[in-house]
Amino acid sequence: MILTIHRGTHEIGGSCVEICTDKAKILIDLGMPLDYDKHTTEEQTQIRSDAAEWCKGVDALFLSHAHADHYGFLDLLPQDTPIYATEETFAMLALDGILGDDPTEHLEKHPLKSGQSCEVADIKVTAYIIDHSAYGACAYLIECDGKRLLYSGDIRLNGVKGVLYKNLPKGVDYLLLEGTNVLRAKSNPTEREVENQFVEAFDNAPDALHLVWCSAKNIDRICALFRACIRCGKWLAIDPYTANVLAAVARLNLKIPTVTTAEQMKVYFPPRLTDRLTERNQERYIYSLNPKQNKASYDDFSGSPEKYVMLVRPTVLTYLQRIKAFRIRFIRSIWSGYWNEPSTERFRGWVEEHCEVVKDIHSSGHADTQSLQRIVEHIRPQTIIPIHTDSPSSFGELFSENHILYLSDNRSIEL
Repeated sequence: MILTIHRGTHEIGGSCVEICTDKAKILIDLGMPLDYDKHTTEEQTQIRSDAAEWCKGVDALFLSHAHADHYGFLDLLPQDTPIYATEETFAMLALDGILGDDPTEHLEKHPLKSGQSCEVADIKVTAYIIDHSAYGACAYLIECDGKRLLYSGDIRLNGVKGVLYKNLPKGVDYLLLEGTNVLRAKSNPTEREVENQFVEAFDNAPDALHLVWCSAKNIDRICALFRACIRCGKWLAIDPYTANVLAAVARLNLKIPTVTTAEQMKVYFPPRLTDRLTERNQERYIYSLNPKQNKASYDDFSGSPEKYVMLVRPTVLTYLQRIKAFRIRFIRSIWSGYWNEPSTERFRGWVEEHCEVVKDIHSSGHADTQSLQRIVEHIRPQTIIPIHTDSPSSFGELFSENHILYLSDNRSIEL
């Protein structure tokens, strides 16, 4: 088989891997670069044109998880191209259709369970659920021509499913291993430790309104935040998009709390977001939340700030500006790079002016260096191939006893 890493050998995100034989061609992920919006229009056109070339003649695409740096260019795939992913990943992608377009709508979807295999001509692919900040993320084992190649996808051990790495196959010939954190030796706190940090922050200011910025699709983090609210006797208030994300996941996992099933969860309705949801979806994503019973209002947050923790993001700034709470604290639970993005400037300015404390409580969605070593110790690959990293050279130091194969983007190699 012929391996080509189209993008990711010297870059975090934007991943796309091609496996090709005389009989078939598959892609694993088709991501948009993390810095795509910073490129000029001409550069963006070229980036999309390159990705469109990779899609030509593809027999199937295997998607590791629902983060745009892995699925952002699915729209370039030809109509009815078979796409494989976990049921959870398809559910996450379908949520894009609430506010925009489902990127898989034009594709032929094939859900996979952990441990389930499928064949595309002479290429056999097996999915393995792993831990990552994207719900339903998986790794893939590719078997062809007597070789076994394992694609780690984005992986970590510090989440609630961290132990699942022990299900990954051992003794593979090649391990395509993500290395987002190879330059960051600091160990990641677990999600349980993050929960405890939330509790400490809430207890330190019991009379304040606490605002927490994290991704609406980071299910583990929202659950940790909700558990912290329960422990502190507070209500978690979320916007209707986040509420629908939780409802979708709860259909696959009954343990996930939702606005309509959890006693200490409320929904608030930012006008701009609510109007957009209503216009696109005939109000079903609003009224399914039973707002008469579950709504939290401006008056609730202003009159009883000590009762609430609000899950927020920059797009709800106009709503936040109308709240008159006397004491507000802010927690960042996202990758720190998002804080300094130009698009968050107004939001950042309001937070710094109106919130008495700005605190970071976060844990990476990617494995720290110790976790990467544990993964390699378990799998015992003959060869490691760095991917999803801006420092592939660091692999040699981190895995000094392993054979490392360094590739460059768009360099094809026969395995």
